[in-house]
Amino acid sequence: MDPTESKFQRLRLQRFYLAQISYFITYVVIALAWAADQYVAGPYMAASHIALGIFCQLVIFLMFRTNINLRFKDPSLTHVQLVIAMLLSTYLLMFVGDIRGSLIMLYPFSLLFGVFLLSMRAFIIHAVLALMCFTALLLFDISIDYSQKKLSVHLLEWFVLASFLFWLCFFGNYIRQLKERLQQRHTTLQAHQETLKGMMGQLQNLAATDSLTGLANRRYFLDEAARRIHLIGPGKTLGLALIDLDHFKRINDLYGHAAGDEVLQKFAQLAKEKLRGDDLIARFGGEEFILLLGNSDLATLHHCLERIRIAFAELSFPSLPDEVTCTLSAGLSLIHGGDDLEHRINEADQALYQAKDDGRNRCQAHRAAYA
Repeated sequence: MDPTESKFQRLRLQRFYLAQISYFITYVVIALAWAADQYVAGPYMAASHIALGIFCQLVIFLMFRTNINLRFKDPSLTHVQLVIAMLLSTYLLMFVGDIRGSLIMLYPFSLLFGVFLLSMRAFIIHAVLALMCFTALLLFDISIDYSQKKLSVHLLEWFVLASFLFWLCFFGNYIRQLKERLQQRHTTLQAHQETLKGMMGQLQNLAATDSLTGLANRRYFLDEAARRIHLIGPGKTLGLALIDLDHFKRINDLYGHAAGDEVLQKFAQLAKEKLRGDDLIARFGGEEFILLLGNSDLATLHHCLERIRIAFAELSFPSLPDEVTCTLSAGLSLIHGGDDLEHRINEADQALYQAKDDGRNRCQAHRAAYA
């Protein structure tokens, strides 16, 4: 059984246990009626009402516990429970004396359990069934002991029950409409919440992502890098690289910003393809990118940047002439646990300037990374 159905099954059992309180009260009423000489049959007949009630409810309980109820169109067995309650109430009213007028409320009392579960049509059908059961009972009484006085009392009882059932149908319809409106509002609220969650997710994504390249932006990188530095284990290091696309301003000036955007986008795509899933690369500003490798030494960091550098130099760009190639320079540094992130970025920046001074299209490690 899936978790959702299991949850509904527990809810059905809770309603079943609640119904048993009503049955228990009825059993007490039967006992008191017999003790007060308001029951016109012997003790064994009185006990039969209780025995029938317990037997029927035990069968219903076993159906719930064995999940047999799930085979029915109505897994709550509301219709079955109401029919049983109507028949048992009629059977009881056959044997009570002057207190019958008080006990006819057993019919509407039973119907109340169907207010939230039955359609208006089904609720009316059960109300009519209750009235028919009581009508049959009155006709049986009149046929065996007719008197004008008893007839008027019976008609009054029938009118009281019919009026109450009529009112209960309208009340049930009102409750059902109210429930449907609440469900509709709940559904609408959930839809709004899902929309807001989606919008919040989009806003968070926009706040953390560079719109042109699809990479993380500077702010997100700094926050995530600080978090990862805090989690560095003993003896572990993170690789840090600051990457700059060589002569990028000249590309913009000669071939236009659309060509420059294409270069940035293709570099971002290449970098993501060459990196591991937990590595972090971000656009740091303009044509500058920053890279963080998890659990990396200097040799691993240098090898990774060399692969990216060589692959980038081999790329072709539709917006650029065939003879034009793009290259990059990178400054490398290592981060240890407890290091200041800004300090290590400055080291990588110094190494980047050294790579540019040495002719560009190369990777240069900061001298502190060799220590």
